[in-house]
Amino acid sequence: MPQFRYRAYDQHGALKKGDIEARSREAALEALHKQSFYTLDLLEAKPTGRQRWWEREVFGGGSLPLSGLALFTRELSILINADLPLDEALRIVSLQPLMPARVRKCTQAILEAVRGGSSLSGAMAARGQDFPEYYWRLVESGEASGSLGDVLEDISGFLERSAELRSQISSALVYPAILMAAAAVAVGVILTLLVPTVLPLFKDAGAPPPPFLQFLVDAESFVLQNWALAAAVAAGLVVAIVLVFRNSGFRRWLDRAFLRVPLLGRFSANRETARLARTLATLTRNGVAMLDAVRISAAVLRNRAFATAVTQAGETLKEGGTLSKPLEQSGLFSELSLRLIAVGEQTGQLEPMLTRVATIYEATLARQISRLMTLLTPVLTLLIGLMVGGLIVSVMNAILSVNNLALQ
Repeated sequence: MPQFRYRAYDQHGALKKGDIEARSREAALEALHKQSFYTLDLLEAKPTGRQRWWEREVFGGGSLPLSGLALFTRELSILINADLPLDEALRIVSLQPLMPARVRKCTQAILEAVRGGSSLSGAMAARGQDFPEYYWRLVESGEASGSLGDVLEDISGFLERSAELRSQISSALVYPAILMAAAAVAVGVILTLLVPTVLPLFKDAGAPPPPFLQFLVDAESFVLQNWALAAAVAAGLVVAIVLVFRNSGFRRWLDRAFLRVPLLGRFSANRETARLARTLATLTRNGVAMLDAVRISAAVLRNRAFATAVTQAGETLKEGGTLSKPLEQSGLFSELSLRLIAVGEQTGQLEPMLTRVATIYEATLARQISRLMTLLTPVLTLLIGLMVGGLIVSVMNAILSVNNLALQ
């Protein structure tokens, strides 16, 4: 995350100096503006050093972990609703031993910014990708309406549902992952132990090995003799795949094509529908303007085709149109979700209808996950059994053929 060094006047006319992290210079200016600072200078600071390895988390990514963010929000909402001052609530959260180290460090940075005169939303916005835009936008609306505790409780519920869904998917994939690992080990044992043991028998008998074993021998010999070429080709393929997947047009085409895959496509569509409805309902319920809510909701979606459709719907809203019509024209959303959204627009009850859509499709998604995992386990077991069994049968046939040669 880029770091910027600034000089600015605060709302009392005092000159302030400091550093701020943001995705870009424009984002840094916006974050300073939210803190009621009049910026004089803003320069990108050169990194002074890297985080020490013992301070890093093993699975630390670019943003705060979802479970840690949910725990932070829940703890902060409880303390705020208990009428504790904001700085005291943040200090207590930063001492929570169950909180991930990165979340505690981030909380301490927010506490320092708040003590320096920043608003909570401004301090979160200055943290860049640690807090998604929808998060600090909701906090900003809560601060403006005087209902920060209720808004934080609403956000924590949203994050906890997302974390629970992610946990269900991860837990369901544990057994298939174990099966795949066991299959890889079995194949490795066959190729590295059994095959080298069988090949000398054919050489002693003066007969060529079966085509399958000969293919394995030739492939191994080629890789060993041309290891530099093989490594260069593998590296080139990795670079090419990375470059292709960074292309937004290809990613959008791939996401749209994925929606046509049986079972998985419907699963992805239901997930994106539930995520859009829940995010949009949460934002509009807490006073975020509709155009901003639609734009933020589009950024939350993972599937590029869905995100593009929602972005285009936002453009239609700017021109005075409805939300449901462009979503229908995209051909990505189900008839039920479109009808409920249209009814909400016609009756002025869009937020309750979006909440209903989110509830329906979250329940549908949970049911699909259960069915998919129930189906995936026996299918993987069968495929792995056929693969490993086929290798073993090939090796046994080779051994039997050697015995036949010996008897001739």
